[in-house]
Amino acid sequence: MSKTIEFIYDEKKYPLEVIRYVFYTLSDRFWVMINKTGNKIKVDIEPMNEESIDLKRLKKEIEEEFESELIRQKIWNENKDLREYLIQKAITYTPPAPKSSDDALAPEEEKELERLIKEVEEELSKEIKKEKKNDIKKTWEEKYGKK
Repeated sequence: MSKTIEFIYDEKKYPLEVIRYVFYTLSDRFWVMINKTGNKIKVDIEPMNEESIDLKRLKKEIEEEFESELIRQKIWNENKDLREYLIQKAITYTPPAPKSSDDALAPEEEKELERLIKEVEEELSKEIKKEKKNDIKKTWEEKYGKK
C-alpha cells in the first residue's frame, strides 16, 4: 500500500516553474504528479519504495529547496539582460581585420631578408658537411672526450 502526500501551493507565491524544479529534486525517491487548476497548484508525491517517511524532515527539505530555488529564480531574472547581451555578442562576433600592409616589409627588405636566409643556410650546410667528414675519422674519445 503506497502513501500519497499532497501539497497545494498558490501560484502567486510560488510560480509553476519553481515548484517543478523543487519537486524535481525529490524525483529520485518519489513519484511526482503536478496539476494546475486556476491559481492553485496541487503536487502529489508517492514514495517509490515502501520505507517509512519522516514528514517533518520532508517538509523542511521542501521548504529549504523552495528558498534556494526562489533565490536562483531571482538571480536568473536579474541577469536576463546580461545573458542576452553576451549571447548577442557571441552571435554577432566579427574577427578583427587583418593587419594592414603598412606592417609588411618593403620589397627591398624582403630581398635582403631572403638573401641573408640563403647565406645562413649555405654556411650551415657547409659546416654540417665538414662535421660529418671529420666525425667519421674520430674515435669516441676524440669526439666526446674521456670519462
